[in-house]
Amino acid sequence: MTNPGFTLLCLIPFLMTIGQAAAMDEANVCYILDGVLFIYGLVLTILYCRMKIQQELAKKQASAKKEASEGVYEGLSHRTQDTYEAINLKKTKS
Repeated sequence: MTNPGFTLLCLIPFLMTIGQAAAMDEANVCYILDGVLFIYGLVLTILYCRMKIQQELAKKQASAKKEASEGVYEGLSHRTQDTYEAINLKKTKS
């Protein structure tokens, strides 16, 4: 899953011996560090954009589910008989 080039780039400082590191010019060390920082920034940017896209998709799916459902009244049905029955009183003439 990881890129072999990226892995090799991360292992370069560990593969060099102290003598090789001392023999390098300071400019070469700066270029290597600049490359590492550039790749680090690129990876972080990609991960941040991926996270933002996933959050937006989750919000859209949640709003679509909410619109599709009936909300609080979901699963309720009308009763066939009224709870209170009307009382029919006939008035008598006295």
